[in-house]
Amino acid sequence: MENSHKDPNKPLDENTSGTGGEKPPLADNQNFASKMSDHVTDWAGVERLEGFHLGDVFSEALKRHTSEEVEEYFTVGTPSTTPPIEKVNTGWPRPWMFLRTFLGAAFVYVIFVQAWKEFENINLLPGLIIVGSFAVPVAALIFFFEMNARHNVSLYQIIRLVFLGGIVSMTISLIFFQISDSLELDWLGASLAGLVEEPGKLLALAIVVNASRYHYTLNGLLFGAAVGTGFAAFESAGYALYAGLYDADEMLDSIMLRGMLAPFGHIVWTGMCAGALWKVKGRRPFHFNMLKDPRFYRVFMIAVVMHMIWNSPIYLPFYLKYLILGAAAWVIIFSLIQSGLKQIRAEKAASLSSGQ
Repeated sequence: MENSHKDPNKPLDENTSGTGGEKPPLADNQNFASKMSDHVTDWAGVERLEGFHLGDVFSEALKRHTSEEVEEYFTVGTPSTTPPIEKVNTGWPRPWMFLRTFLGAAFVYVIFVQAWKEFENINLLPGLIIVGSFAVPVAALIFFFEMNARHNVSLYQIIRLVFLGGIVSMTISLIFFQISDSLELDWLGASLAGLVEEPGKLLALAIVVNASRYHYTLNGLLFGAAVGTGFAAFESAGYALYAGLYDADEMLDSIMLRGMLAPFGHIVWTGMCAGALWKVKGRRPFHFNMLKDPRFYRVFMIAVVMHMIWNSPIYLPFYLKYLILGAAAWVIIFSLIQSGLKQIRAEKAASLSSGQ
C-alpha cells in the first residue's frame, strides 16, 4: 500500500519501494548490475548502455515461427536481397533463430550420444565430435547474424568466414606459438594463449575480409564472431578427439564443458575486437595505424587480458571465473551493437532528409 500523502497516479521512484524509502532487492540488483556494466564500458572506452533491457532483446526467442519464416530469414545480404537503408529497422533486433538452431543441433547431438552408448561404433565418433563442437558456437554466431540489423551480409559469407577464418586463425596462432617459444615465454603457462591467439584471430580476419562494402560496426561484430566460431569449434573438436583417444567419457565431458562455455570465450573476444576495429575503420581501407586508435586497442587489450585470466590457474567455484569474464565481454558486445545501431540510424536519417 502507498502512503496516503503520495499521489497514486505518480510512478514510484525506481530506487524506492511502495511501502517506504527502502530499496527493494530487485532494484538493488539492477542498480548493482548497472554500475558494473558502466565500469566495464568505461574500462573498454565504449558507450555506456542506454535504456537496454535484456528481456526485450530476447522477447521473440520463445515464440513460434513458421518454416516459411525460417527460410526467408536467411535470404538476406546479396545485392538483390539487401534492403535499402530507408527500409532498415534501426531499433534493437529481437533474435530468435539462434535458439532454434541450438535446440536443433542439441537434438542431433543427443541422438549421436545415445547411438554411441548403444552401439559403440567408431563410425559415429566423427559426427558426434563435429556436431557437439559446432552446436553452441554456431548458435551464438546465428545470434550475431540476427543482430546485424543492416542485413547486408549473406549466409554464404558467414560460412566462408567460419571455415576459412577458423583455419587461417589457427595456423597463424600456431606460428605465433612457435615464435613465443624462441622468446622463452613459457613461464606464462596456458595464459600465453591470450597473447598469441587474439592477435592471430584478428590478423586472420584482416586477411580473409577485404570487401569495402562491409563498413558497418555490426558487420565487424559479425565477422569477428564468425572467425571466433571457427576457431572455437575446431579447437574444441581437437580437444574432444584427443580425449576420445583415451576415454570416451572424457571426450563427452570435454564437448559438454567447452560447449557450455563457448558463448563466453573466443566468439565474443574476437567479435568485440573486430567490432571496435570496424568502428574505427568505417568506410576507409584497413591501415595498421588504426590499431593505435584507443577505441580499438582498449577493447583489444581487454580481450587479451580476459583470455589470459580465463586460462590462468585462478579458481572460482561453479565456473564463476568464466561467467564473470563472459558477462563483462557481453556488456562490451551489447555496447558495440548499440553503437552500430546508432550508425545505421544516422545513415538512415541522412538518406531520408536528402530525399525530401
